[in-house]
Amino acid sequence: MKKLLLIMTLVPLLASGVEYEFLTPHVAVLKRDGAMAPANHATVGQNILSEGFWVKENGLLRDKEGKILKKADVTAFTYLVFGTPFKKGEKRDLGPVVLQYDPERPTQVFKLNQLGNGINQKKKYAYLGAWLGYAGALPLKHLAGKEFEIRRTSDGKCVFKNALRLRRSDPKYKWRIPFTGEEVLELDYSDFNTPGEYYFYVGSVGRSMAFTISSGTLNEAFYIHARGLYHKRCGIAKKQPFTAWESPACHQKVYQGKFPENIDDYRKKKGVTAHGFADRNGYVGLRHFDLIPGKAPSFIDAKPFNAPGGWHDAADYDRRPFHLRIVSDLATVYLMKPENFIDGQLNIPESGNGIPDILDEAAWGVKHLLAVQQKNGGVGTWFEASSHPGPGEGGAHKDRRVYFISAPSRNGTLEYAASVSTLALAMKKANRFVEAEKLLDSAVKAWNFALDPHNRLSTWFYVKRKMISYMENGTLEAGSLVKAAANLYTLTGDKKYLAPVTDDQKRLLAAFNSHFWKWSQLSWMTLELFPVRELAAFQAEYRKMILRDAGKMLSAQEHAYPYRTLWHAHNANWVHAMAWGNYHPLRRAMTLIAAHKMTGEEKFLTGAYLANDYHNGANPLGRSMTSGLGKIFPAVFLDLPSYAEGIREFVPGITPYGNTFGIDRNGVKMVYKGDADKLPIFRRYVNLEFLSVPASEYSVWETIAPAAVTTGYLIEKAALPSAGLKNRKPAPDFRKLPGYRALP
Repeated sequence: MKKLLLIMTLVPLLASGVEYEFLTPHVAVLKRDGAMAPANHATVGQNILSEGFWVKENGLLRDKEGKILKKADVTAFTYLVFGTPFKKGEKRDLGPVVLQYDPERPTQVFKLNQLGNGINQKKKYAYLGAWLGYAGALPLKHLAGKEFEIRRTSDGKCVFKNALRLRRSDPKYKWRIPFTGEEVLELDYSDFNTPGEYYFYVGSVGRSMAFTISSGTLNEAFYIHARGLYHKRCGIAKKQPFTAWESPACHQKVYQGKFPENIDDYRKKKGVTAHGFADRNGYVGLRHFDLIPGKAPSFIDAKPFNAPGGWHDAADYDRRPFHLRIVSDLATVYLMKPENFIDGQLNIPESGNGIPDILDEAAWGVKHLLAVQQKNGGVGTWFEASSHPGPGEGGAHKDRRVYFISAPSRNGTLEYAASVSTLALAMKKANRFVEAEKLLDSAVKAWNFALDPHNRLSTWFYVKRKMISYMENGTLEAGSLVKAAANLYTLTGDKKYLAPVTDDQKRLLAAFNSHFWKWSQLSWMTLELFPVRELAAFQAEYRKMILRDAGKMLSAQEHAYPYRTLWHAHNANWVHAMAWGNYHPLRRAMTLIAAHKMTGEEKFLTGAYLANDYHNGANPLGRSMTSGLGKIFPAVFLDLPSYAEGIREFVPGITPYGNTFGIDRNGVKMVYKGDADKLPIFRRYVNLEFLSVPASEYSVWETIAPAAVTTGYLIEKAALPSAGLKNRKPAPDFRKLPGYRALP
């Protein structure tokens, strides 16, 4: 991996406790840690036209021993706008702070893909923009029409020029709260495709950080995202030569439990239903923790399973049914673009076994489920304990909780059949016939269990001095049924698998239209890749839905905001639903890669490339959204293994949830107080770690895997990772990383 050049523009002034950087020759920003009010500066004679101010949390405070405190670690930012610009090397004394301007230091007014672009990307944009706290937008409109340059980093020579263009104005939510808080100019360099390392330059602004144009940039992005899954593996030691973020093996044993795996059933039902939890008075809501023993069974027949496999869900150590989506999506993107994936691509323990690494990672996602599949084919798909660990409890290998497997249900087992059969298709495509046959055998057993009404899960619990009954939904879930049927028919040629679908076509199509929003966008892609005449109506409905959504996304990307993002327009019904990773561009871009595979139309591929740009730093915050990716990336977030490693750099490849639209109540209480509504919506990544879970946590299925899938599809030429990527070491202290005290 290339060295990170000129990452920060900060100049420390230890005597005053203040750091500063220049945004332009006219604008400097001062940073003071722990300050909740503006500092006094000697401004007489310095021609300061205006000042802005903002306080931002970086994370939670740690004491000298590294113990996490329930107090925000904040930095105050003071923006000084000067009437006359600084010249090269010029110093100005502001009393406790002496500013000196160096035009060779990059300015963060430039927002760009910090890894760089591939050589096949048809449209490429960087942006100029900044927010100055109370002072509002950095004025930039007057630069529209002026030139920007791309200069080669090796010699500073200009290799491309174009005009700066004004992007659309910043919309406001309900005519009040801005989304970016900026005036934004675009730098269109779509016509420049020469591989190399460069930076942008605008005379009255300065220069950007370095970026590259290379087919290797997408390989690096895919590597980092997919390795986020490796770092979340359960039941295996992470160690050299596969990672420098080492941890011992964990959670080797699990016991069979009886709790249901359908999380929706734990919510209290409204009206008359035929499934869920009920007591003598009707349907009730429960916590799943209440149904899981806190210790290992004492009776003699309760023998544990040895079941390594799967991924820790997030900051917690459970393995969830949702993770079957990861298995399907990894296998599906391989089927969509097999030429993009090779053995050895991810530097994982299975590298070198002749199987593309992406399929090895997918296989890890069902390894534990294969181990616990019952003789009748049933599979419990949720591994959980009676509680979740806290930040001070150490790594997964120190977790002393006893983990149990959910009771096999028809729908949970059917979802397993759909996912494992997708992986079987991918293994067959990779000419791994032994592995494919093993997976197919397991999928057939699971299918047979799920199709038998006698296997409907029904049980009783004694909870809080009450007898509670449970009944599984007797209707098979549409997405899994169609997918499993299509896959098994494709693998075996036996039409018996199609009958349950064709006989129930009307209901299944209606369910698809009602529930597709919560399925993976690639859920029925195998119908496109392996068409089945009898299922043509389902394929057509899937195509219609994907192309409809993709069209809306492309329109929003181009017109909705100053920065090209796939998010809903400011006046759309779902604009507020950003939390829990919904906002992430690479998650949403899975719709675009599906549309591209269906149609071959370049516009969908370009839209996915631009989503990758946004994710990697071409966004209002000017930061990558994934740890270890780019130059300014999340340095601290809610991740228990990272906490266990003390104060070193947090695990790479983790994509926190980020923006939440609203501001977490702890953020309002501890940091923002009455100023919360002044924070532009796209800047609302309030990070207080375990005190701001909807922003600061992540999950393997909501944020990490979708990023790997989308960037994997975008790979231009598959390659093995560089020595720099494979040998990357943790930085000594995450608090020294550029992303820790990044601009608001």
